[in-house]
Amino acid sequence: MSKHIGVTLGGASLLLLCALGSAQAASLTARGNEPSWRVDISDERIAFSMLDGETVTLEPAPAPTVSNGISVYSATTDQGAFALVVADKVCIDTMSGMPHPKTAIVISGERKLVGCGGEPADLLRGEWRVEEIGGKAIIAGSEPSLAFEADGSIHGNGSCNRFFGTFTLTGEGLTVSQVGATMMACDQGLMDQEHRLLQAFETVGRFDVGDDGGVRLVGHDGRVLVKLGK
Repeated sequence: MSKHIGVTLGGASLLLLCALGSAQAASLTARGNEPSWRVDISDERIAFSMLDGETVTLEPAPAPTVSNGISVYSATTDQGAFALVVADKVCIDTMSGMPHPKTAIVISGERKLVGCGGEPADLLRGEWRVEEIGGKAIIAGSEPSLAFEADGSIHGNGSCNRFFGTFTLTGEGLTVSQVGATMMACDQGLMDQEHRLLQAFETVGRFDVGDDGGVRLVGHDGRVLVKLGK
């Protein structure tokens, strides 16, 4: 048996043909605002709740259909048809402004609710090339870099020296702290570029993700301080 579910992501309408599949659910939490809701997904169950008291629990969890980075879970409950769509599309929380790696859509009866899922830190983890500092392209031939690790540490090449430090993600944004570096001397241009990079870290207040998948470290005043690419 198959079911058609119409959803909208980023202004583009998608019509998904969903057939029962055998893919396994992955642990994930998604939330939305106005109205406030939350859904928790695991291999065992899907639990959906709203601030107004509405709840839906699917146990065992239905197997999702997965295609092109979109997972669809669907079931019929005592309250009627229920569907959950999780897409690998960056979602910006409407209250905090924090980027999340997943967009989630809950369809419960006549309601269609859109929210964000996954851990924001997943968008940062890994090694990045520094492409711009304060809107200025890096010196040709230099290779500044920045890596975010799962343990909350950062490290990279400042342009001349290796640096290290920590980062913190909260509901309010992103901060970088405790940055230290080795003390090797290089050409003055590289030293100046490194100084600008390390100085930029001191005023990071949040991050966002561009259409190209690159990360931008943003200051408290909204200026893009550092542009990162893979």
